[in-house]
Order: sequence, then structure tokens, then C-alpha cells
Amino acid sequence: MSRAMVALTAAALLSIGGAARADNAKGFDWEELTREATSLLSDYIQINTSNPPGNELPAAKLLKEKFLRDGIPAAVFEPSPGRGVIAARLRGIGKKRKALVLLSHMDVVPANPKDWSVPPFSGEVKGGELWGRGALDDKGPGVVALMAMLAIKRARILLDRDVVFIATGDEEVGGEDGAGWVVQHQTNLYKDAGFVLNEGGGIRADKAGHVFYSVAITEKSPLWLRLTASGPTGHAAAPPAQTAVTRLVAALHKLDDYQPPFRVMPVVQDYFRRLAILDSNQPKLLDLRLALTDPQFAKKFVSSPHDNAMVRDTITPTVINAGYRTNIIPSTASAEIDCRLLPDEDPAVFIKSLRQLINDDSIKIERLLSFPTMASPERSELMNAIVTLSRRKDNGAPVIPAMLTGFNDSHYFRQRGLVAYGFVPIRFSAQSGLLVHGANERIEIKALREGIERMVELLRIMGGQ
Repeated sequence: MSRAMVALTAAALLSIGGAARADNAKGFDWEELTREATSLLSDYIQINTSNPPGNELPAAKLLKEKFLRDGIPAAVFEPSPGRGVIAARLRGIGKKRKALVLLSHMDVVPANPKDWSVPPFSGEVKGGELWGRGALDDKGPGVVALMAMLAIKRARILLDRDVVFIATGDEEVGGEDGAGWVVQHQTNLYKDAGFVLNEGGGIRADKAGHVFYSVAITEKSPLWLRLTASGPTGHAAAPPAQTAVTRLVAALHKLDDYQPPFRVMPVVQDYFRRLAILDSNQPKLLDLRLALTDPQFAKKFVSSPHDNAMVRDTITPTVINAGYRTNIIPSTASAEIDCRLLPDEDPAVFIKSLRQLINDDSIKIERLLSFPTMASPERSELMNAIVTLSRRKDNGAPVIPAMLTGFNDSHYFRQRGLVAYGFVPIRFSAQSGLLVHGANERIEIKALREGIERMVELLRIMGGQ
């Protein structure tokens, strides 16, 4: 797409389309909306957008056509060959307020069919669930946002602000060819926006079954590294004292033994305090900083991978490469490490500490991905709307600001001054967290429907209703 065409299409998104008059408003056919959402999500999942390489363009075109059939202007952009971005805008009428961006991503992590009970890109429906890579992360939430906008349009409901749908690619590997490209090259899409609703939080239950809304206001910073060890090559029958492989194994052993110190961020301290108020059987969580000075409590607390990641930097080896024949000593061996740093951690200082820990100058450390994080305020018009949604739909379940242990594209928009929260209005089970990036990822059709219902209500609240 030429620069001229991109500019023209973006301008069209800002000017075309309008909401119907309030006196023509009608109700919702939730059954039909759910059937339609299920069919769309199945088709969406069947488009393999594994990243790398992504290839989101066909998925972007699928979503564009869905919007256009309902008269909502939409456009597809191609940041680089084969990569896709889709944007659509539901225009509001009346008192002009800052637009709300509903952000999702079309790319997914790869899936090994051998690990799955069904083909991972089948979009199969069975047992009241829709199966496939992306059902939870992030195609399902994207369909919830899309269908909510269609429902508002079809019901002829007047909103007093615009709602902008943006689905990007490349999120799973940092977003440079997705949200990063959008904020740099398509400012018209969001220049009148004040708020972003993205993945990263949702409706959850604690161990005692108390329901709460988890809303991510910040995230840990990714630091992806590659460690490369070097050594002499030769015949494996007569090995030297050290090889590239043994040096790498020794370095990984040191990293595995290392436990970064506890550091409880204010948002994390408050998150667990609020959980303690929900569950009277967890009194020590009222002051997590103090509780973690108790070795017995600390050991139990960090036995939960999620809780451990909330209070310390993490170091996770994920990819190892070395050699090509059993009887040949390779000259190099490498490992990729996924580090997640607490928001106030300096990556350069952290890398220096790893060099000192490994204590082997023959090992090269390369930075593959790293970016700083930012936080959005706990109080805002959007947070107030989420609280109102909880009162209307979930009996006033507590709304708790949180830190995301992973990362998403929210930081791109926070850097441009928008308030961005991670919150998907779907109730996620404890099992759901294990399915994200795992085998047999799936979403309940019931959860899909309830997510659309809640999102419609949230849009109505944000739209002055």
C-alpha cells in the first residue's frame, strides 16, 4: 500500500460512519451474536498466524470484511510484506469525548500438533469449547471486541465517544511490525483517543473462589538474551577439558541456581493486600513485604510460579542450540534466555550482574529484545467504567490494579500519553493460564458470549449510558 493510500485510508476511518439516533435503539440477540462470534473465531483461528513469520494479512482482511458488512469503516495496513494491521472506527454522536481503543493482536505463538488433542489451527468446536491456537491469546478477545462493536451498531445505540478497533501483528516478538509501527506511522488512528483496553487482565477467582477483576496497569520488562559459548572443535573421542557445550552448560547451571532477591513493587503490595481482604485465611498477604522476611512463608509463596514472578526478576532458558553430529565437538553452543525484569530494573545493570555470575569471558551475551515499561494511573474514567461494569454484571466484584508478569503492546500507547489497561471482560479459570502459549488452548463458548455481553455494557458505560 502506498503512503498516499495509507494516509487516505486513515483519514477515511476518521470521517466515515456514524451512530444511529438514540430513539431508534433496539435490543440484542445474544444467541445469534454468540453463534456469529463462534463461527468468526473458528475462521480466524484457521488462518495460521504463527509468529515467526506472522503472515497476519489474511486475518486482517477477514476482520475488515466483517466490519464492512455492517457498515463500519475499516482499513488494512501492511507494515512490511505479509504483515497486517486492521483498524475500524465506530463513530459516536453527541458530546465529544476521547475515543476508546480496543486493542488486540492477530499473531500467535507456534503450536506443535504432536502436543495437541486436536489440530491447533482447526478452530474445532467440541464439548462447548472452541479449540485452537489463539482462542485465548489473543484472537478470542479480539472477536469479543469486534462483536461488541457490531452489536452496538446493530442495536442503533448512541455513544458519545468513538470506539476504535485495532488488531496488530508481531506482538508475540515485541510488536515492532505491529503496534510499534502503528504509533509511529498511523497517528491519525488514535490521535483523538485517550484510553486503550488491551489483553493482560480479566475476571478471576482466588483460591477460595472469590471473584475479582484484575486490571493490569503496568508490566514487567522483557529482556531476551542469547548466550554463546566458544571452544575448540574436534573429535568427540578425545575431548579437551572444556568445550563450548560444557561451558554453556556450566553457565546455565549457575543461572539455574541463582535466585534474584525479592522486591515488592507498590502495585504488587497493594494487589496482594486487596486479595487478603477478600480471603481472611491469607492474613500475611496484608503486608507482603513483611511476610516475605519469614523464610517458611517465602518458600511457600514462591512455589507458585505466578506469585514468584510478581516479586522478583525471572530467568528462563528456552532455546538451546549446539552441534550437528554426535561424534563432532562443536565450536559454538548457544542458549536463548527469557528474562522478565521488574519495572524499575535497569537491563544494563542486570546483564552486568549475569556476566559476573557466569564468570566466563568466553561466553558472549547478546541482547535480543528489551524495552522499558510504563504504568497507567490507577484512577481514570476507564477504571471508573470497569468498576461500574463490575457492579452491573458481577455483583460489585472488587476491581484490583495489577502488574502483568508478561508484556503486551500497551507500552507503545502509554508512551504516547494514553491510559492503557490490560483487561478482557471474560472470566478466566486457573486452567486458562496454563493453556496460554500451551497445548490445547481453548475458550468456552459460554465465556465468549458473556465476554461480548460485558464488553457491550462497558462500551455503553464509556459512551455515557
